[in-house]
Amino acid sequence: METAYEVKYPKDMMPKPAGAPAQWAESTIHTVVHCMEDYARAKPLSFAIWTFGIGFALGWKLKPW
Repeated sequence: METAYEVKYPKDMMPKPAGAPAQWAESTIHTVVHCMEDYARAKPLSFAIWTFGIGFALGWKLKPW
């Protein structure tokens, strides 16, 4: 009978190293940026309007005075 210490687990079931969350965040950011670039190429006018609108709303709400 094998115990948990003697079982050989596949590599994908092994614990992740300490740097794994940073790699997850980096890959997520790259994916989001890639999707935004694709959308901007497909619909440039719509993307420009959304970008201007978001920038206007943030500038209006976060103005320093």
